[in-house]
Amino acid sequence: MSQERPQEEKTDGRDAPALPLTSLLTPVTLLGLAGYLFIGTAAVLIPSVMPFLTEEYLATGLTLGMIGYIFWARAGGGVVGNLLAGIGSDRIGYHRLVWIAALAVAATLALTAAARPWLLFLGGFALISIAQASLATGINAMIADANPDSRARALNVLHGVYAVGATISPLVFGFVLQWGVRWRWTVAATGLIWLVYGGISSFFYRSNGPSVGEDARGQGLDWGMLRNAGFLSLFLIAFIYNGVAYSLLAWVALFMQESAGLGTLASISSVSVFYVALTAGRFICAAFAERIGYARTLLVLAVVLIVIYPLMLLSTDPIVLMIGVFFTGLSLSGLFPTALAYGSRLYPDKSGAVTGLLNVAMTAGAMLPPWWTGELAEIWSFQTALGINYSMAWILIAVCVVLGRLERQATKSEG
Repeated sequence: MSQERPQEEKTDGRDAPALPLTSLLTPVTLLGLAGYLFIGTAAVLIPSVMPFLTEEYLATGLTLGMIGYIFWARAGGGVVGNLLAGIGSDRIGYHRLVWIAALAVAATLALTAAARPWLLFLGGFALISIAQASLATGINAMIADANPDSRARALNVLHGVYAVGATISPLVFGFVLQWGVRWRWTVAATGLIWLVYGGISSFFYRSNGPSVGEDARGQGLDWGMLRNAGFLSLFLIAFIYNGVAYSLLAWVALFMQESAGLGTLASISSVSVFYVALTAGRFICAAFAERIGYARTLLVLAVVLIVIYPLMLLSTDPIVLMIGVFFTGLSLSGLFPTALAYGSRLYPDKSGAVTGLLNVAMTAGAMLPPWWTGELAEIWSFQTALGINYSMAWILIAVCVVLGRLERQATKSEG
């Protein structure tokens, strides 16, 4: 593995040029924004259909804990997809990876929708996760590389657009499901989006030729990055972000039905409430992260999470719970895109490797906390399980403090 020191110019993000938002409106960035809008739709597909999926498979004799293994399948596929994309994106080019992965997502969604036996469904879901993780890594690396002077701004906008898709989609899914459309048809229909996007991306690539990432500057995944204390901190932030977010999102519709007595559409709408906050927070971070510094942005978000998360632990009132869901989404909003921007500045020639490794951390966060949340909820309750997850917020605070100290030490040594 490479032992090279990371390139740490402007590691805190301050003194970066205050570029206008219109500077992001390049063809490459617009293609990435469109893709991430649809990734937002795919990300909330399982949380939206979770009550129906759970009902179907509980009737076959499965338990909530066994159904929770869907998160292991998602994470296992995600790890494989992120590793493959991290190795390949810097070599074959981000554009090529994006359109190939998009077509793979379309195919795997259709195949999984038709899978009836639980183990076959889990296997299909793992394949979806491999393709989707590769797609997300390709788009993130493409955007980071295309906007070297404003990575935090570009990546927060990118993930803000993702959140827009994730905000609107649960309402659409809830409306469709409430009117009797089977959840498997919803999964299959989502694949049509990726079939169209993959075709457009392929045409764009063939028409414009090699672009961002096509020079294979990176050398693939470099696990030696984790020996850098700053990058290890970002790795932990990515894990905690998705651990808190997905352990809430995966079960929130069922949680709202059981704890607050909400109906189908209202309970699924809580997913949209979360993503409304995520959308707003990411555009706010896009405006300020370059000015106040990446580490400081991360610490502010961690403090907000510590303060607001207990709202979901202390009440079963639907209004209080919705407020808790909203502000939790707001506090989590900029954690991953800002961490990704920080990592891309540490290793500017390895955007694909940085994205792949941080997405591995995110994938692990989407596997373990949601799984143990289901197990603990079966033993006690969802609120008890979420209360145990609150410990991750305190770990996040500690990691952000350490990252800030490392940043100050680096600044002093350079001075």
